[in-house]
Amino acid sequence: MWSSEASHPEPAPSVDVVLGLRNDLQRFGVERILQSADTVGRLDCVTDATEAITVATAAGADILVLALAELDEPAARSLDTLGAGGPRLLLLIDDEEHVDLDRVTRVRSAGFLGTAQLTARALLDTLARIAAGEVPIPPVLAHRLLAPGRLAAPERPAPRLTPREREALALLVDGLSNKQIGRRMAISDHGAKRLVANILAKLDCPNRTYAVTRALREGLYEPAG
Repeated sequence: MWSSEASHPEPAPSVDVVLGLRNDLQRFGVERILQSADTVGRLDCVTDATEAITVATAAGADILVLALAELDEPAARSLDTLGAGGPRLLLLIDDEEHVDLDRVTRVRSAGFLGTAQLTARALLDTLARIAAGEVPIPPVLAHRLLAPGRLAAPERPAPRLTPREREALALLVDGLSNKQIGRRMAISDHGAKRLVANILAKLDCPNRTYAVTRALREGLYEPAG
């Protein structure tokens, strides 16, 4: 089952990170943690989300760290232009219990971290999980996303998934990365990535978080055998 708990991913190679935070205390604290981490290669720090997106794209960064509260419309539009091969986004969330869930699911994020849990260990573990293709999400936020009756939408036909796509969806819900899905299904990493992309398209979901939420809410999840 998809879990918000850390799954202890395999040690990841060094990742290049761009940090874009306006809040000085947050930026200095996160920067200090990342500067001392062996798993972080190049680190660029700026004070504007839109500038951070530009820098991350130009530098070919692996992960972009932004704060949801600081995402204005220009920054949100810039995020929408990031391709599949672009930097993966880690969003810092100030108040997991009251944050606008619609806003959370609209952003094409690869992971979330509550600022209340922003320790060095939590931050580096979250970055490692994102680098491994997982979608880390705080427990409180996960429970809210999966709460019964949240934003009940009009009934819509179930997506027509192939047997292989259903198998991959189950693994996706279980929290496996594309690489892990490929190994489990005996296909290449590229094949797994394409399979996941097809699932997101058929579910009309911008990211894994939204796809997992819909799969669980609408009964599309069938545990992998």
